[in-house]
Amino acid sequence: MQSLSDNQEKSFLNLIVQTSSKGLVFLRRLETKNLFRSRLALQLTLSQITKLSNQFNLSSKEIEGWYERFICCYPYGYVSFQEFLIYLKQLNIYRENQQHQLSKSLIKQLFYTLDLNNDKQLNFEEFFQFNLLINQGTDEDKLKLILNLHDRQQNYYTQQDIVNILTNMFALFNIPTLENNLSQGINTILTYADMNNKKTKICWNTFCTYVLNNSSSLELLLSNQLNSEDF
Repeated sequence: MQSLSDNQEKSFLNLIVQTSSKGLVFLRRLETKNLFRSRLALQLTLSQITKLSNQFNLSSKEIEGWYERFICCYPYGYVSFQEFLIYLKQLNIYRENQQHQLSKSLIKQLFYTLDLNNDKQLNFEEFFQFNLLINQGTDEDKLKLILNLHDRQQNYYTQQDIVNILTNMFALFNIPTLENNLSQGINTILTYADMNNKKTKICWNTFCTYVLNNSSSLELLLSNQLNSEDF
């Protein structure tokens, strides 16, 4: 993974500061309410810095710099779910994607997918990895993360619901696509998967599992030039 360019770094820093302006208000209220529970975030250990440096192909100094900025925005050393909601809202505003809003349940699925250690909050590593992915990850890696958002309630959706979900997710993850082509691609996938019964809703987990296990389906969702003959 390549280092962030100066423009990408500046954009990300501006965004995280904008986000924290509301997030810190929320934190200050918590400080007043839970005065005796406040604590300072721990510093990164040398082993953590080395691990992150190798994982993200950044220098130790860059990792330390990013962590200092993260702590300025999130003094407790983690991002809560409420702060994550604010962050995504600001991200959509920053990218002028206000029309693409995710439901709270989908955001919760994303949050818990990113929460690798299952402590119901995002630490620096989890939050930073998410930001690197949406800023410079490959479209395929972004789509795989989207499709790995497991629906704990096993919800069922109409075909149009799935189109809307992926359209909003693609906007958040900055995956270029044409909505009509995405709709046609989903229709083609459902047809080949024998899930294209207009009277029956589709299980989100079943749809995602099918696409993840079928490379042609992945390519079809990412392609702006549909060709069902290669499917």
